[in-house]
Amino acid sequence: MKEKNDPADSSLTETMAARIEIKDLGDPGRQKEITDAVEALDGVIETKIEKGALHVSFDALATTEKKIEEAVRSTGTTIKAAATDRESPHLDLPTPANVQQAPVENAHDGENA
Repeated sequence: MKEKNDPADSSLTETMAARIEIKDLGDPGRQKEITDAVEALDGVIETKIEKGALHVSFDALATTEKKIEEAVRSTGTTIKAAATDRESPHLDLPTPANVQQAPVENAHDGENA
């Protein structure tokens, strides 16, 4: 069984979210077949089916929307539409420029006092 990717395991990830509208999702067995096919891809973090669409969170450095669509089609499923977007960026880390600028500004202020 394939292990799920944990985004916390590596700093080299580009998390994306895909929404794939599927024609005739069918019964829960069919839905499981679709999600199993997608989850078998490296880089897939999470899948869920909601409101007639498959929602997939994935690492764009490990897989692509095209590969996800191919996995869906491999189950004999017809895709009506697909869209991909980045998930919310992580803004908790300062950029190196900000870290370096602060001491320089403070040093100049101290010299002028």
